[in-house]
Formats: sequence, structure tokens, C-alpha cells
Amino acid sequence: MKKTLLLSSVLVATLFASGYRIPEQSLKGIALSAANVANASGADSAYYNPANMVFNEDKNSFELLTTMIHLNKVKFQNDNGEVYYSRKEDFIVPQFHFTSKDHNGWRFGFSVTYPAGLSKRWDDTIPEAGAKEFTLKTIELNPVIAKKVNENIGVAFGIRFVKSEGIANVLGLKSNGDGTYTPLYSEYLNGDSFDKGWNAAVAFRSDDQTLRLAATYRSKINLSLSGDASGFYNLYLITGNPADAAKVVAFNTPGKVTVPLPAVLNLAIAKKFGKTTLEFVFDRTYWHSYKKLDFDFKDPAVNAIFGTPKPKDWKDSNTYRFGITHQCSEKLTAMLGYAYDESPVPNSTIDFSLPDSDKHIFSGGIKYKLDDRMSVGISALYTKQKTRRASVYDPITKTYTNGEFKEGGAVLFAAGFDYTF
Repeated sequence: MKKTLLLSSVLVATLFASGYRIPEQSLKGIALSAANVANASGADSAYYNPANMVFNEDKNSFELLTTMIHLNKVKFQNDNGEVYYSRKEDFIVPQFHFTSKDHNGWRFGFSVTYPAGLSKRWDDTIPEAGAKEFTLKTIELNPVIAKKVNENIGVAFGIRFVKSEGIANVLGLKSNGDGTYTPLYSEYLNGDSFDKGWNAAVAFRSDDQTLRLAATYRSKINLSLSGDASGFYNLYLITGNPADAAKVVAFNTPGKVTVPLPAVLNLAIAKKFGKTTLEFVFDRTYWHSYKKLDFDFKDPAVNAIFGTPKPKDWKDSNTYRFGITHQCSEKLTAMLGYAYDESPVPNSTIDFSLPDSDKHIFSGGIKYKLDDRMSVGISALYTKQKTRRASVYDPITKTYTNGEFKEGGAVLFAAGFDYTF
């Protein structure tokens, strides 16, 4: 079923960007906290600012990297004294970028990235009622084309192809007050989708190449997930008759849901001072499109229990990104980044599937030029989530669990190389 994807996607993102979007997709992108737009160059400009491809060297170039992602445990401190921890998670993902040499003022590029995702698992009774496990995987193939308008301006357009897969598992247990529990429901969902969108960019550089401006836009993509849901439910949930509390009904039914991968606008400026370049990026994510989570199950009884639309009412959010690139020597380049990332999740709808909060992001990295064709590099990023007060709805008791989400955050480490020919 598709609940899986939606909630999942809400997860991985909690680490890297507002909601479940992941903007760190290259060595420089990670090292600079994604402040790699106006000054994007080389192969990863195909992703961060394809209009800048027209200002690259007149060579083909590609970058291949592997990123290791560690998601820290999230702690929920219940006001009643109980403490719940999510599991820590680890992932390894490869990424690829390519840009072409000049073809009569035209350039072509291609990126393989992971624009959104997540995994969050809880083992305590209260959080697992709504989020025992949510896992989302996405992969995006993004061909782009750029045109050099003149020596100062470039424009670009691309098509986005996104493949999504997800798993969602919830388990509802009602306490009997004596240390035992009555099972109310269990739901295991899995599904996938293939969807399309577009992106565009415009770039400007001054005659002396010390000032660069850029605007990029990535369209919203509705992830139209469909698949199967299996599990059981207590008949009491349908009839309301206490005599049915001991009766359990198994189910296996098709289901679907649509989840937005939101539109994103980046406005960036980069200024070069000798061997040092400073960049600022204003990142606006249009999360207002995520108004509700609405699953549709073919089985009427299952739909009656699990298909009730859940309001989300997310708000548009901003991320403020700062990057410093310094040419230490002819061969060595050092990078530092910082970002402040606002959460799009309102207090009224926060839950255990995405315990999101505002974040501080710190990053750094180096690239070393081995010869005229190849460079190698490493980069790292740390996301620190702010403590957030929350009142989370409990679907079992139909009351609110009050407390604080703490800790969480993520660590990324990437290593890779780029090659020109």
C-alpha cells in the first residue's frame, strides 16, 4: 500500500532538508551544505545549476561518488516520564553526474541522484501505533540541456524521471492495564511508482567572472504510489461491539496514495575574492502542496479503518545556505558550508513518522587534483536537530501524547572522483 511511501519519504528528509527532501547530491554539494548553485562548475553543475554548464571547460566531465548516511536515534521524552527511541539507520548510496563539452553553444548533462527518502523505525507501543517502520527509496534520472545566450548568460531545461519504492508498517496494541495488550490492527504496506517532472535554470556571470548569479527551479512531482497492503484488524474497529473484541480479520488488498515531492526555488549569489569564493543560497521549498495524507484501499472495511484522510497542512519553508570555497594551491581546494533549515511540519500535525524540527547543518570537504584529468575528494556533513515540543495524536487511546523530540540528526560522508576528457 502506499501509506508506506508517504510516511517514509517524510523520514529520511528529516535529516538533510526541510521535510523529506535531500539536496546534498555531490562531493561539493555535501561539503558546502548545498550552497553550490551560483558557483557550480564541473560535472555536478548538471544537477545544481545546469545553466552553468555553458561556462565549464570545453570538455566532457563526470563525477562518481559514494555517500554513507547515518541517521541518529530520535528520542521522545514523554511528559509522563517514559522515553522512546527510534532505531539508528545506515545507508550507502551512489551518485553520478555528467556534463558534455560545447556543441555550438549547447551543452548536455545527466545526473543520477536520490532526491527524497527515509527510514524510521520505532519499537515502543505508542510510536509504533503510527510508525513502526517507514522506509522510502527514490532515484531520479535527470537529463538536462543548456544554451549559451552570450558570454554572460546561460539557460537550461531538464526532464526529471523519479522511481519510488516504499514500505510502511504499523502495529496497534491496546493496553489492558495489567501488562497485557489486545491487538487492534497490524498493517504492512509496500508500493512503488514512476513519475515525471521538469527543472529549469538561468545563470549570469560578470565579465571578470568574479560575480555569479543564478536561479533554479525544480517542479513538483506527485509520487503516485500503488501496491499491496496486508495485515489484520480487530472486528471491534468496524462494529463497535465489545463482543467482537476477540475477533481478528486478516486482509490483503490493493491500495494507493499520492505524495508530493515539492517544487523548489533556489536564488543564489557567489562572489570571488582572490582565491576565495563566497556563496549564499536562498532555498524555498513549496510544501504547501502537502495538505493531507489520503490512502485509498480497495477493500471497503480496510479503507474504513486506514483510509481516513490525515491532515498534514505543511507550510512552505526556507533554508539559508552559506558556502566558502578556497583554492589552497594549484591542486588542493578546501570547502566549508553552513545552513539553517526550517521545518515545514506544523505543531498541529507532527507525529512519529517524521519528528522534524529546525536544523543547523555544518559541512566541509577537500578536492585534490591528481593530474589534468582526474581529481579525488572527500566531504562530510553533520545535521543537528533542535529540540521540539510536540503533542502527538495517539490513534489507540484517541488522546494526545505530550513531550519533546530530542537528539536525532544525521552524519554524511562522501568520497569520489571526477574525470574530464
